[in-house]
Amino acid sequence: MSRLTFYADESGTDSDSPIAVVGGLLLRFKDFTWLDVEWRKVQSRHGITHPIHMREFGPHGDFAEASVDAPQGLFADRVSVINEHKVASVAATLDAETYRRVFTGVTKLSMYGACFAQLAIINDIYARKNDYHEPIPYVLDRGNSYQSHITEAKLTLALPSLKTIDFCSDTSQCALQAADVITWSVRRRLAGHFPSGFEPLQQLFDGHHRDIEYNEEWMVGVADSMRKAEGSETG
Repeated sequence: MSRLTFYADESGTDSDSPIAVVGGLLLRFKDFTWLDVEWRKVQSRHGITHPIHMREFGPHGDFAEASVDAPQGLFADRVSVINEHKVASVAATLDAETYRRVFTGVTKLSMYGACFAQLAIINDIYARKNDYHEPIPYVLDRGNSYQSHITEAKLTLALPSLKTIDFCSDTSQCALQAADVITWSVRRRLAGHFPSGFEPLQQLFDGHHRDIEYNEEWMVGVADSMRKAEGSETG
């Protein structure tokens, strides 16, 4: 199998959100290139001259008043590009109540970092199950204030498959824009409703998508390791 890279984004990882999602898509290098080409074609076909975040279609976004047909066509084309090029899409979720209970006293791991830890653990497990032994680089959007928590999670987990973590701008990385679509759609599905015009996004959840169920044992282990590390720094 060609070498893989995971492109990840987050949704709802601020402290006021009831549930956080960190997810994205695994891409081979050649598929990364062609996704970029096809994604830009879609943007051009729909008259989009700059990257659009999914939040712009929310009630306070620039496209809140767009007609139903406009986003429906755009989303259908975006989903087609994602599903055609991804090896898999993966998403980890974490609710705020569980995060506060398990990570009490941990200062260096936000909901973002804890959710990323779940994602990295399951990707490591699936890589070994599928006899994939190459390290997997991760690329994440640099526009999050908790970047350092991702680095802390990487050091704590010390997973064989977790090679490097790079932070890039999603304005230049179409794969990160695709990850934004995936994480937003996962949160919307958890809410139980896709608004009119957004229905094509449900097609992201095909046979090559997997949602990571919360694993208490994993997260307690991560939290305990973080507490131990923070204790040794202050001791």
